[in-house]
Amino acid sequence: MPIVDRDGAGPLMWIVPVPEPKIVKNRMHFDVLGDTAALQAAGATLVRPRDLDTEADGAIEWDVLADPEGNEFCVFSPE
Repeated sequence: MPIVDRDGAGPLMWIVPVPEPKIVKNRMHFDVLGDTAALQAAGATLVRPRDLDTEADGAIEWDVLADPEGNEFCVFSPE
């Protein structure tokens, strides 16, 4: 279910339910379009870099970062 700013100035957000029960504190996960280096300069920590070989089994095409409190989020490059 998307949440869209009607004026087009804000971010596009998706709410995606998951079937698993809650087992840890962070159940909300944000995906953002942005520059990984700029987010790291602002205080984020790189958890997992995107895979260079996107054809590899289990490869991801985004970086996983964490905010200063440890909440993880995915960063996609703007197209």
